[in-house]
Amino acid sequence: MIDNFFSGKIALVTGGTRGIGKAISRALLSIGCNVSVSYAHDEQSAKAARLDFETLGITENNYLIMKSDVSKRDDIKKFVASSMEKWGDSISFLVNNAGVLEQGNFFELTEEQWDYTLATNLKGPFFLCQEIMPIMTGLHEPAIVNIVSIGGQTGGPKAPDYAASKAALICFTQSMARIGAPMGIRVNAVSPGWIKTGIIFEEIALEMTKEAQSKIPMKRMGKPEEVADAVVFLLSSKASYITGHVLNVNGGMHF
Repeated sequence: MIDNFFSGKIALVTGGTRGIGKAISRALLSIGCNVSVSYAHDEQSAKAARLDFETLGITENNYLIMKSDVSKRDDIKKFVASSMEKWGDSISFLVNNAGVLEQGNFFELTEEQWDYTLATNLKGPFFLCQEIMPIMTGLHEPAIVNIVSIGGQTGGPKAPDYAASKAALICFTQSMARIGAPMGIRVNAVSPGWIKTGIIFEEIALEMTKEAQSKIPMKRMGKPEEVADAVVFLLSSKASYITGHVLNVNGGMHF
């Protein structure tokens, strides 16, 4: 049973207080994980996540919500240390979900925005893997999932910095799979397509919903919970012989 496999184990989810990240946090909590959730700036989302977890009947004995900027190694060290202080040093799962996306004209893309995007979307997972993989070594079937994007597979004219960061994260996933295999750690990625989340501006959400009819074979946008289900599968013992893989969750949009 997947439930028994996850029960009592520790998972870290970055950017886990809204959208896809919150759906992943909820899914892991609901099957018995102790979950540490990070957020960078949005205090309202942190408060909302606490209330949301409470509706599941989850107490603070089973989750930690902590402000932590994944682009800063000191923040990462504190996040990891706080998790171990709360539940012990056996961190079994890591989901690198935190990411930033700002669409615009390529020729108006600033150096500051480029650096900020890559620091959050790529350097963050690098820091976390360096900190956590040694802790995972020797545990029973530890695993990492990186959240990438269809933009990293096909390019993104409205957000080339985001697309570049996600393409690099796909290659980083494969590198970590090679490094992690001798350590007993599986590393995979989930690549969402058009998912109805807060990262999509409300004013273009309706337009994207209409476009989905023609651009996505399944003719609809996805739900955060559908991405979360894919993440849980890749973390579980059901995926025990899968590593270095990118699982597309996009209604067929990629092919």
